[in-house]
Amino acid sequence: MLRIFVLSCLLLSSSWALFASNPDAILGTWLVPEKDAQVEIYKCGAKYCAKIVWLQKPIDEKGQPRKDAKNTNAALRTRPLMNMTFLENFAYDSKANEWSGGTLYDSRSGKSYSGYIKANANGTLTLTGYALGMRWLSRSNIWTRVK
Repeated sequence: MLRIFVLSCLLLSSSWALFASNPDAILGTWLVPEKDAQVEIYKCGAKYCAKIVWLQKPIDEKGQPRKDAKNTNAALRTRPLMNMTFLENFAYDSKANEWSGGTLYDSRSGKSYSGYIKANANGTLTLTGYALGMRWLSRSNIWTRVK
């Protein structure tokens, strides 16, 4: 029984190491915690970006595509949420084992934040946004890969 446990731990840790050490491991489609949107992380040059690719409710009460209504920039409030890029310029940092240096936009609040992404051992991602350049002033979400 102990052998099975040790072998399981070794397999899990080695698969985690492969996932975390591959900069492209975050590429793909992810479900947000509220389960009302899916996002696609893709390469934008040498960096990583993400856009909304599925919404549970893509149409508003007027029968129109949902818009970025809470954006602090009034000129952007009419842009559709679908296919909107909301993560930009994330780069893989092998020393910190995270994707960082980018910005993320929260369409629910209309605000932008600095952020970083961490790959978790269970195959999920933790996306953390923080304000004023202070990581301790942050909020995190866990995304699940869409199969």
